[in-house]
Amino acid sequence: MIQACKLGHIVLKVRDAGASRDFYTRTLGLKVAHEDLEQGMVFLSFGQEHHELALFQLATGEAPRATQPGLHHMAWKLQSFEELQAAHRELKAMGVPVEATIEHNVTRSVYFPDPDGNRVELYCDMVENGFETMRTLGPKRVPLNLE
Repeated sequence: MIQACKLGHIVLKVRDAGASRDFYTRTLGLKVAHEDLEQGMVFLSFGQEHHELALFQLATGEAPRATQPGLHHMAWKLQSFEELQAAHRELKAMGVPVEATIEHNVTRSVYFPDPDGNRVELYCDMVENGFETMRTLGPKRVPLNLE
């Protein structure tokens, strides 16, 4: 059986690599590891890996409808609930539309779209053993007030 040890990176097809680069560096704190805007490529990292997110300027059409197959969202972990609250305030100050703030059994989360309509989640863990909590309680989805 194949046993991967972690998710290495995500690659998104975007309409404008420069605009998406600016969005992800502002909203997630990623840094540019390499970019070639003439080729429509940007590789972003938190500074340890070669890249966690790559952006390829290949998309020309509209974002997929919510009911079409494909990526539902990508989730990026913060270290604490206080960081999540601060991120929520920053997103609002930047004019990024927050779609939802959710209390799950294992995490608290903020969801928002990127410039191409990909859904992004910022979250913080709320339990020490998330695997066991998920196995015993399962997920939940309750609105979370971060105001």
